[in-house]
Amino acid sequence: MNDAVEALRRGIRRVVLAQTLITFSMAAAFWYVRGSGEALGALYGGATALLISTWLGRGVRRAGVLPHQGVVLGALYANAFMRYVAAILLLGLGLGGLKLAPIPLVCAFVAAQFGVLANIRQG
Repeated sequence: MNDAVEALRRGIRRVVLAQTLITFSMAAAFWYVRGSGEALGALYGGATALLISTWLGRGVRRAGVLPHQGVVLGALYANAFMRYVAAILLLGLGLGGLKLAPIPLVCAFVAAQFGVLANIRQG
């Protein structure tokens, strides 16, 4: 296996684990302070962030095996666009369709995004 691919795989795994820890911590905090309804909203928001990050990792890994530079750039742009659309739709579904608590949902979504910082230190 290529060293760059293995490094990417480790980085994605590190980010997903950090986001999972942040999501469950936020859900536990909201459960303790506000109850199970708020914790469910936090879990949904964190799960949305996890899904978007996983999708990013898969898209970058897939783009790495494409033969031409222009095709790679197009694939990355398409992946970014689809992730934004998915985030908007999933957050809208959670807030509007499922009527989850908005504050925990958004707070956990935003906090889980900081899990990307887990990949800053390469070690």
